Amino acid sequence: MAQKYEVIVIGAGPAGLSAAMFIARQKASCLVISKDLGGQMNLIPKLENYPGTILSSGPLLAKTLENQYLSYGGEMMFDTVEKIDFENNFKISTARSDYIAKTIVLAPGKVPNNLGLENENKFANKGIHYCTKCDAPFYQGKITASVGVGAYLLESGILLSRMAAKVYLIFKGGRLGGDKDMIASIEQKKNVELISNSTIKSITGENIVNEVTITNSSGIDKTIQIDGLFIEMGSKINLDYVKHLVKLNPKGEIEITQGGKTSHPAIFAAGDATNIPYKQIAVACGNGTEAGLSAFNYVEKLNGKPGIRADWKKKIGDTVFHY
Repeated sequence: MAQKYEVIVIGAGPAGLSAAMFIARQKASCLVISKDLGGQMNLIPKLENYPGTILSSGPLLAKTLENQYLSYGGEMMFDTVEKIDFENNFKISTARSDYIAKTIVLAPGKVPNNLGLENENKFANKGIHYCTKCDAPFYQGKITASVGVGAYLLESGILLSRMAAKVYLIFKGGRLGGDKDMIASIEQKKNVELISNSTIKSITGENIVNEVTITNSSGIDKTIQIDGLFIEMGSKINLDYVKHLVKLNPKGEIEITQGGKTSHPAIFAAGDATNIPYKQIAVACGNGTEAGLSAFNYVEKLNGKPGIRADWKKKIGDTVFHY
């Protein structure tokens, strides 16, 4: 028999865990389903731009958020969601079980596309990065390379050029593609070298990446010494299990409005899988908080209650006042 919850949150990244924490604090029954803990936070060995946190890491923040959520009585299940059906309530089918919920919060995040090379996983967080805007500051005065496509590569090149001593931009085509002004800016950078008609053949190093071998369209190899490699090939979002219930934009992201509302009245969403413009941990946490409170208020209204506007309350006599 399927287990029943008031709210089920899909995804255990910063958005999902933040949503779940605010739901569980209100004593609503809540289950988080995720294939892993932390999502893309696990790609961050040193976290410098999360407000109020110094010398932390993505995995450490993920574990902290999980502990906070569990301390309020929430439940976790590491599994993969395969299908969601809706008829009065939601039926969430995973690889191992079925669950019933009154409302759901979607926060599955996204997964960066990789090159598929040998040693790529070995050097993740050891010289290989998938988020230039997150990790470029670690390479001030160093030699870097970025491989990618379109606007992702252009943005990476511009950010790195402001910090690194040398930047190699590697791309398959004969010329850069994308915004003309961004291309013109990159072409004027003296510390940027364009390597066109090329792909990365291999990545080598001992404890960290120290060189990559590049092959061009003529089959000629070239090896360059680097301190860091940024892979900007875009990302993928898996929403096949729910795309029949919510509206997606042309990028495949969930369209949300204020409070994490989607096109479905009982589904809320947050984080990188949505159309929010800034894909940052701090933004995802705030975004998840909104979606979590909205989901809780949805359940409250089903129960004939007014809901809350903030996550604090005061008890006066026998009455609890929410603010």
